Amino acid sequence: MTRRCHHEFEKKDDYPEDTICRKCETIWRIPDYLSWSANELMTLPKQIRYEVLEWQAKKFAKENQDYYTEVTK
Repeated sequence: MTRRCHHEFEKKDDYPEDTICRKCETIWRIPDYLSWSANELMTLPKQIRYEVLEWQAKKFAKENQDYYTEVTK
């Protein structure tokens, strides 16, 4: 059985879409995971999941600006 990495995340100013682990040098590109299902997202580290969900929420709010006013009517 292999040991799991205790990720130390880092973001670069040049690549705002990427999150890098300094220990295992894995790179997660957030836009690649936007279309994943909830079950698939559970395989990602917690911080990466939260970043993907944040991007999805921002994308939804941008595409559906009147959504919250329509629902409350």
